[in-house]
Amino acid sequence: MTSFQSYQEATAREWLVGNGLGGYASSTLCGSNTRAYHGLLVAALQPPKDRWLLLSFLDEEIDGHHLASHQYPGAIYPQGYRYIKEFRQDPFPRICYEVGKARVEKTVFMIRGENTTIVRYRITGGEGSFSIAPLMHSRSFHSARPLPLLQQKKLAGGALIRSSERPDAPIMLHSDGPDFRAEERVYYNFEYEAERSRGLAWKEDLFSPGRFQMDLSGEDEFAIAASAWRSSMPDWRSEMARERSRLEALKAPLPELAMAADSFLVRRGAGLSIIAGYHWFDDWGRDAMISLPGLLLSTGRIEEAAGVLRSFASAMKGGVLPNDLGAQSYNTVDASLWFVRAVAAYFEQSGDLQLLEELWPALLAVYSRYSRAGEGFGADEDGLIFSDAALTWMDARVDGRPVTGRAGKCCEINALWYLALKDMQKLQKALGRGGGTRGSDFTRLAKKVKASYGRFWNSETGCLFDVIDHEDASIRPNQIIAAGIDGLLPDVMRQSVLETVTRELLTPYGLRTLSPRDPRYIGRYEGGPASRDAAYHQGTVWPWLMGPYIDALLSIKGRSKAVRSQARELLRPLLSLAAGTGTLPEVFDGSSPHRPGGCVSQAWSVAEVLRAWKKVS
Repeated sequence: MTSFQSYQEATAREWLVGNGLGGYASSTLCGSNTRAYHGLLVAALQPPKDRWLLLSFLDEEIDGHHLASHQYPGAIYPQGYRYIKEFRQDPFPRICYEVGKARVEKTVFMIRGENTTIVRYRITGGEGSFSIAPLMHSRSFHSARPLPLLQQKKLAGGALIRSSERPDAPIMLHSDGPDFRAEERVYYNFEYEAERSRGLAWKEDLFSPGRFQMDLSGEDEFAIAASAWRSSMPDWRSEMARERSRLEALKAPLPELAMAADSFLVRRGAGLSIIAGYHWFDDWGRDAMISLPGLLLSTGRIEEAAGVLRSFASAMKGGVLPNDLGAQSYNTVDASLWFVRAVAAYFEQSGDLQLLEELWPALLAVYSRYSRAGEGFGADEDGLIFSDAALTWMDARVDGRPVTGRAGKCCEINALWYLALKDMQKLQKALGRGGGTRGSDFTRLAKKVKASYGRFWNSETGCLFDVIDHEDASIRPNQIIAAGIDGLLPDVMRQSVLETVTRELLTPYGLRTLSPRDPRYIGRYEGGPASRDAAYHQGTVWPWLMGPYIDALLSIKGRSKAVRSQARELLRPLLSLAAGTGTLPEVFDGSSPHRPGGCVSQAWSVAEVLRAWKKVS
């Protein structure tokens, strides 16, 4: 990418690097923070949760020229973005400045498995002095807030800064080049424009403990380390080479998404988990199980996939997978059904009977829970699953009330229930237990669900009711999951569902969550939390749904060269976006021009594009 023409252009896109713990470094392409979530060191103090902003910026000055850019009330100052000649991510974010004859390259990476960020500088043609002022806070990464009392202690080559509010979360600054000079001051009224537009706290002050300063010698290379753990300067060259080698060895059907896929895989205790999205999501059961095939199986990370399955299986309670693993909440009807699908996909690729044997009790617990009526959800007399409001993936609430409640029998929940029963039949047979009574139960109940599923057909709209008992004829994308399952619906119905979804919901970036012809349709995902939550599933486009759409397309139309080519073309707009950003966002506006929104990097968006692309390649 070449130089920027304006501050708006320089801050329009964002980068992020993770550390495998849930911690990260992230900012805009010019290094100006527009979110409270941005920062050079956001440490996961209890991986992958309890994320704490410690280092916001490093402000550089070369011979009197400021390289930083900040938004203050009524002004952008300084305007260092004007010196930027290039931004690259190869594989680390790298900003290149030119000031007169001097060229400054600033590269950011994190040490894997550590809350440690390294910022490497390479300066050529430099004359005069070079200084770096750290700008810091100590707070939850979720919201801008007033500065706590920060006190520093001198270290060899740097400083240790500790917060009165969070003394267990110190930050240590080190350098192998410039000398550190203590010079405490507070900088006031930084503005985070993205948070302002989202109706959240968007102004705060930052603390600077001093400056790293040196005289330039023409060619210089050094690094600044910011760490919540290290009390001395690491061997950053070795760490950089190791992390570069690891990232370059990653495999994915789409290389431009390989690093994004890697960033979601995090450590949780002794196990592994999947972060739902950056910057603000934890590890969610539904998201993790939908994402696992694309993030891990399609990228050949079989061992890691097994670790994630073990983590979530161990957190299951009474056959219910956690909705939010960090919060230990279990208010979900579909996470366990996606778990069965993920286990089946894992076994289809790995043939790992040992893990299947280990997970079989968890699979049986899902069957036991879903095959009976229970609190919140369960099987009715017709074999179909009923559920209370806001237990599906469309679970947004405004003022505590579900926006898209969907209480009753939901079309995708019962399609997944049917698929889970079929998967259980196959997995039981693989374990050599195909002749037991339980197998007969799977078969009998699957037939019953299939026979009852015809009730979802709405002849007036030529597609499925989104919910029955009580009927909801809203045209939503959930039915595309059913259309992609062989044997559940007659082919003529599946074809009609595909045509309706294509006509009403398909966009270049995924499927709308509600037909634009519906009077409740909201075409813009914007404004404060209540406004955004109201639009979340009322028209907003979700890229992850492109995966189920392509499943249905291939299942219904076949896998000819022409159909697979059609599917690849459907993915092109998302791939073009990924080529520029290295990841995919959570959502897009339902109405043109389909602006991106929500999390800047979402696990199931990346995962389902990876999975779908591998399927059609």
